[in-house]
Amino acid sequence: MECVPAVMLWLLTIIRLPTALDPGRAPVLRGAFFAAVACTLFVPAIYNAADPFLGGKNHVGLVIIIAVLAGFWQFHTATVLAAISDEARRRRLLRFGRMAVAVAGTCVVVGFFGSHLEVTNQNLPLAYGNQPGMQLFLWTGSAFIIWVCTDIATVCLRFLPKMGRRTLRSGFGCVAAGSCFMAMALGCYLALGILKAFSTGPSAFMRTLEWSFPILISIAVLLVGVGLALPRFPESTQAIRRNVRSRRLMMLLTPVWRRSSQERKYLLRNRWTPLLDPISGKSAAHLHRRVIEIRDCQQRGMMLFPRDRVLINQAEQFLQGN
Repeated sequence: MECVPAVMLWLLTIIRLPTALDPGRAPVLRGAFFAAVACTLFVPAIYNAADPFLGGKNHVGLVIIIAVLAGFWQFHTATVLAAISDEARRRRLLRFGRMAVAVAGTCVVVGFFGSHLEVTNQNLPLAYGNQPGMQLFLWTGSAFIIWVCTDIATVCLRFLPKMGRRTLRSGFGCVAAGSCFMAMALGCYLALGILKAFSTGPSAFMRTLEWSFPILISIAVLLVGVGLALPRFPESTQAIRRNVRSRRLMMLLTPVWRRSSQERKYLLRNRWTPLLDPISGKSAAHLHRRVIEIRDCQQRGMMLFPRDRVLINQAEQFLQGN
């Protein structure tokens, strides 16, 4: 179960890679990356294997919480950039987010180094929750994440009625629901930390909180991932359809194009692989060049068969967006 959120977040990171250079959309990519790193290190086998390389005193736990804070800070930044149009208010909220993550990160580091964590344990706040430093570590980190999740859910629900596209509404609704599940998961974790710090032994309620935490995290990551992918789904499917259709038209036009190139060799560029155009990149550009070459040969006297004229017309209408 621990591997599920990590796999989902790495997939989301890979999907968002084309937005790396877009200032308005890159925060989502960075947030997904930091969250994926944190979820990967949180897997027990990876945690136990990585901790000895950092000294064997749970420094991996500190890396995890710093990555989580950085990831949620980037998600908050992405929400502000997407939802707030007023420049002054946007700068103010972004500045507040930077201050909040700086304060939370400082408290987490102070709480970590103020605790005695001699034995490697994946669940730091639960194993060492009776120490004041670890309580600061737990409460500060959880409070920041819950605040970000609440803010994201509020913004998404506020703007939901104003969105026209169904996929956009569904996407923002999934993000809001995922944020709520994440806040619930952190609430369970806080409750479990308090109970373990002050209880004398395990109880049925504590065991329920223990197994519900990874389930809630997985649901939250799944909903957020789907929500971020849904608004881009129609654009992606349309781009795929156009790509497939342009390559199909190129293949259908290959016989008449070869006939035109044999009759008018000066029309061809000095290239070795003109027949590989249907499987190369920029399919629409190659189709456009092929149509121009055929029309040029037609203007110079080459006769087109009825089927060729139909295909040429279809290709021209396709290139015009019809």
